[in-house]
Amino acid sequence: MLGPGQRLPATRELARLYHLSRGTVLTAIEDLKSEGYLSGLQGSGTFVTQLLPDTLLQSQIPTPNLQIVKADERPRLSDFGKRLRPFRYFINLAAPAFRPNLPAINLFPTTLWAQIASRRLHRASSTDLLGSEGRGYAPLRNVLAEYLRASRGVRCEPKQIVIVSGVQESIDLAARILVNPGERVMLEDPGYHVAYDVFHALGACIESVPIDESAAAPSSRQFRDAKLLYVTPGHQFPTGTTMPVKRRIEILHKARESGTLIFEDDFDSEYRYSGSPIPAMQGIDKNDLVIFAGSFNKVLFPSLRMGYIVLPEALVEPFVRAKTMINRHHSILDQAIVCDFLEQGHFGRHLRRMRKIYAERLEALTYHVEKRLAGALTLSPIEAGLQTVGWLKAGLIGEEVSVAAAARNVDVVALSRYCHKRRLAEGIQLGFAAVDENAIEKGVLGLADAIDGLSRRSPRSAAVSATE
Repeated sequence: MLGPGQRLPATRELARLYHLSRGTVLTAIEDLKSEGYLSGLQGSGTFVTQLLPDTLLQSQIPTPNLQIVKADERPRLSDFGKRLRPFRYFINLAAPAFRPNLPAINLFPTTLWAQIASRRLHRASSTDLLGSEGRGYAPLRNVLAEYLRASRGVRCEPKQIVIVSGVQESIDLAARILVNPGERVMLEDPGYHVAYDVFHALGACIESVPIDESAAAPSSRQFRDAKLLYVTPGHQFPTGTTMPVKRRIEILHKARESGTLIFEDDFDSEYRYSGSPIPAMQGIDKNDLVIFAGSFNKVLFPSLRMGYIVLPEALVEPFVRAKTMINRHHSILDQAIVCDFLEQGHFGRHLRRMRKIYAERLEALTYHVEKRLAGALTLSPIEAGLQTVGWLKAGLIGEEVSVAAAARNVDVVALSRYCHKRRLAEGIQLGFAAVDENAIEKGVLGLADAIDGLSRRSPRSAAVSATE
């Protein structure tokens, strides 16, 4: 009933009026003072504040601003901000086949993971809840160093490992720390679009590296004055080619002569189905030129957001300082759970189980493609990974096949989407890891129907479409 600035009755009067004890009234008035509704000093009276807290907390739904804001009136972005591109997410989650770059997350042992997480949370110490240094949880780095030495041939000590959110963060850290605007960076073409976007945003001069039957094929000329080479030798993205040892040694030799650093993205290498195991480039590098990056996000589950980067000793501290400045460190409890998962042998068992299932699914995809799409689509032979490439017969355009397949609830990605300056033969990317055999057969039938529909077009319409 009292408005801003008005004086309250005396506390004895309020107590008598409302039939309360004076102590209750005094407590209420002190609470209202602490919340900003009343003010005043003993002996001068108590008043309602001029500006009530309710007024400060009131907000209104912003009305649409119909006035067009001129470009010169908008907030000014940095050069980096102006070069940022929208993230391109090529996966159609509504289509069961053939989603690329996805593991079979429905087969992940969530019950086991929950048990490990529960035990870890029950015995979590105050240190676990407090945090850690930027390089990550020490026990995880110890276990990870042993795993990488045994399974990937990586030469490393725990002190060389930094835990990150995934390969994307590793690329971003490398770009920020190692490359200045205008300096040359070599990237595979076709290649990982996120790597292109990161180096483009930071103002690097990008040199496209061609891909042949042995994966990345940079020339000696391209190495001159190049600061960094980004490669995916274990399973080239997106073609799926595995780089042979001879090509790896050739690249390391050229890098040593030019002083170029190499960023080795160990993409999908854990799932190998044929051929002899090939050690990582980092393992055969004798000159500390290779930065090795891997991730748990495809091996375990994508929402985990955890990976690792193995650095030459001279680069460890700059990377740790940058990691600490940007986001301090990854979740310690998540790192501890992953550590237990590795240390107790569950990681190895999960890998072996999924490798067998994925090999069976690749075999099923090969069978149904040969049965239904012979002459129209040829699968690329791959040794590792979660997806492969289907090369299209002459006259078919990958982007058109992708659109026609999507209309039939089949998800394939045209290889042209990963090309930048160079062009490959027309093809599509097909993921098989997240697709069971029934869905594979159904997806191949839908893809065959899409390709058949495109093949029946008149020569004239096909020529016009190809020109467009």
